[in-house]
Amino acid sequence: MPSCERFKIAVLDCLRASDCVAKNGKSVNECLNLKNKDVDQECRLAQRAFFECQLAMLNPRRRMRGPYGGVSGSTQPENSSDQTSASKSE
Repeated sequence: MPSCERFKIAVLDCLRASDCVAKNGKSVNECLNLKNKDVDQECRLAQRAFFECQLAMLNPRRRMRGPYGGVSGSTQPENSSDQTSASKSE
């Protein structure tokens, strides 16, 4: 099963380097709060990626189907080529 460890490490590294921890002396847990404005957008994006990774691991449908719900890349029906060749022969 895939692990979200790399996302967790990215969030922690980003928060440790942020102004919230480095300059203001707050703990990482205090900086994780969404109401805290001292955290960079980059750290918020890393936090979001970590959250989505954890959510994907818990969702059994997503684990089986993938992130796009099992939809193939083709948007045309399979028999559309048969219909065009039939219309050309008429």
